[in-house]
Amino acid sequence: MASSSRHRPNYIVKRPDKASDNPHFFKVVLSDALKEQKLEIPRKFVREYGQKAFVTNQTLLKVADGKEWNMGLTKSNNGRRVWFYHGWQQFVEFYSLGLGYFLVFKYENRSSSFNVVIFDLTAMEIEYPVKNIRLDKTEEKIEMEIYFDDDLAPDFKVEEISLGARKPMNSRWKPPSTESQRARAMAEATAFQSMTLNPSFMCKIWPSHIHLGRCLNVPKSFAAMHLEEPTEIILQVSDGRMWSGRCGFYWTCKMQRRTDFRYGWKNFVRDNNLKVGDFCVFEMIRKNSRRICFKVENFRAS
Repeated sequence: MASSSRHRPNYIVKRPDKASDNPHFFKVVLSDALKEQKLEIPRKFVREYGQKAFVTNQTLLKVADGKEWNMGLTKSNNGRRVWFYHGWQQFVEFYSLGLGYFLVFKYENRSSSFNVVIFDLTAMEIEYPVKNIRLDKTEEKIEMEIYFDDDLAPDFKVEEISLGARKPMNSRWKPPSTESQRARAMAEATAFQSMTLNPSFMCKIWPSHIHLGRCLNVPKSFAAMHLEEPTEIILQVSDGRMWSGRCGFYWTCKMQRRTDFRYGWKNFVRDNNLKVGDFCVFEMIRKNSRRICFKVENFRAS
């Protein structure tokens, strides 16, 4: 007797698909995303998930480096097309996205946000910039790390340096700038630093930075956080010019570790015509295992 099971219909039990609650999509950065400064979200995603994902005109991008970005949305008149728009250009510049870069988005259903992983043209995940930025979801406030130069209130004497450095030839030398000019330069530099999105520090140019050994001491707090070991540095100014150098350590007679920009600093001072009393803001815009790149803004006191 043939088994009756032979004639039973094949039932398919459809189990809940967890992936459907947190779907992925990818986007290749094409020329229109760079030219128009917006990135279109796949239309299939918009059809299937847009009703919940895009209730408001804003969403949150959580990048693999732990940073979060508020992203404003723009939509077509019929609502069938949606783009990442407000904040996209800053996102592009922050991660140096280029043509052909590959972005993977994972939608988080519970929070209505997107996790993002970025790949470059080598098909490898990028080395994310070391830039401490977090945009508050409600007030969109920017939190940044700010460090001030130890020499703004100099507490070390030349005699402490244990590398045979000499005192300035004329200890009575005075900067040519006036007190009001220096105050203005410091105010401008402080205001600029408050707007940086990355770890940064500010320094006032002293005679020791120009004459005595021609090196720049890095604030201790900044060095402890970001300069763990000697490394190559790149100093870049707003017009695109760059100087290579090296960051090194030494110990004072009081056994305090000092970190300085030494090799290459002399050329930077000369080419930018820095004077005693000027202020500089050093913003760390990129860091990897081989080198650290700083964008430098100079503020004249004279």
